[in-house]
Amino acid sequence: MSFILLVLLTLLPAVFGQSWQQYLAGLVQALNTDGLTTLAFATAALNSSSEGQLVAQSLSAGNWTLFAPSNQAFSSAPINLTSDPTSVRNLLAYHVVHGNFTDQTSSYPKITLGRTLLNDSSLVRLEDTESQVLAWSKGGKGIFVLNNGTIVPVVNKTVYQNLQVLVIDSVLKIPQNLSDTLANSTYDVTSFAGALSSINVSTDNSTTPLSDVLNNARGITLFAPNNSAIATANCVGGLLPNTTALIALFGNHVINGTTVYSPAFTGGNNYTSASGEPFAFKTNSSGVYVSSAGSNWAHIMRSDILTSNGVVHVIDSVLLDTKVNASAANSAYQSATSLAASMTIETGPVGVAPTTSVGH
Repeated sequence: MSFILLVLLTLLPAVFGQSWQQYLAGLVQALNTDGLTTLAFATAALNSSSEGQLVAQSLSAGNWTLFAPSNQAFSSAPINLTSDPTSVRNLLAYHVVHGNFTDQTSSYPKITLGRTLLNDSSLVRLEDTESQVLAWSKGGKGIFVLNNGTIVPVVNKTVYQNLQVLVIDSVLKIPQNLSDTLANSTYDVTSFAGALSSINVSTDNSTTPLSDVLNNARGITLFAPNNSAIATANCVGGLLPNTTALIALFGNHVINGTTVYSPAFTGGNNYTSASGEPFAFKTNSSGVYVSSAGSNWAHIMRSDILTSNGVVHVIDSVLLDTKVNASAANSAYQSATSLAASMTIETGPVGVAPTTSVGH
C-alpha cells in the first residue's frame, strides 16, 4: 500500500450525516452547476480506484481548498482524463490544499504556501514523506497561483460544504525535478544549472555530476545565483581547477534534508548548509537577503520555485564561502531528518508559526 493511502486513512474521522459517496456525488453536482463540467467529470472518476476513493473520503471531513481549473483550462491542457486513473488522482490531489486560509494570503512579493494531497513517491521526493506544496500570492486583482514560472489567476470563488473552491484559468503543473526546473529559462539560472552538471562528485568508487546528486536528494533548499551573478563571479572561474573548493562553494548554497520556504526566512529558525556553514537572513525595505557564514549578502530575487524534491530561491550574487565543516553538516542533516519524521501535516500556511529550529 502506498504512503498516500496510509496518510489518508489516518485523516478519516467518522463522518456523520452523510457517506463519502454522498459527499462526492454532491460535489460533482455542485461543480456541474457552477459550469465546471470537465472538473466534475474528473472528480467523479475518483470513485473508479481505491486510492481515488480515499481522496474523496478525505475531502468529506475537515476543511479544504480546491483550486479548480475551468473548462477552458482543461481544453487548453494536453490531459487525457480517461486514460489513467492514477494520473487523474494525482492531478486532482495537487489542486487540493489542506485547510481554508486563503484569507491569510500575503501580498506579492511575499508568498503563501499550502500542503496539498499529492504524495505519490514517483512525483514527490520531499523530506521524510511530506506531500507537495502549492504556492500563491495576492496582487491588485486578487489571488494568483505561482506555477512552473507562470502566474495563474483565481477568476472566481464558490463554496461546497467544507470545501472552498477557487476557480483558476489553467491546469496546474506538478513540480518537476531539480534539473528540469533549473533549465526553465524563466528563472534565469541556466548558467548555474550548467555549472552543477559540469562538477563531478566522487560517490562509491565512481563519479556523479553534482546536479544528479541534488536531483536524488530528499528535501533540499537551493539558493541559485542568476545568470548575471555567475557571469560576474570571478571566483567561480578561478576555482575551476579545484573541484573540492567548487563543491564546497556550491554546497554553501544548499540546505540538505530540509525544504525551507520563504515564510520561514524570518521565523527565527537556524539553518546549516550542506558544507556545514550557518546561513543568515535579513530583511529591509528592498527585500530579503541571505548570507553564508558572514560572507557577502545576496538579494533573494525570486523565491519558492517548487521542485519535486525541494525548493529553489534565485539570488543575485554567488555566496562567496568555500569553507567546510563536515561535522556541522552531518549534524544538521541528522537533525533535519529526525525533525521531518516527527512533523504533522500542516492545515495552515506552510513555514509560518509555530516554527522549530533545525540544522544546528
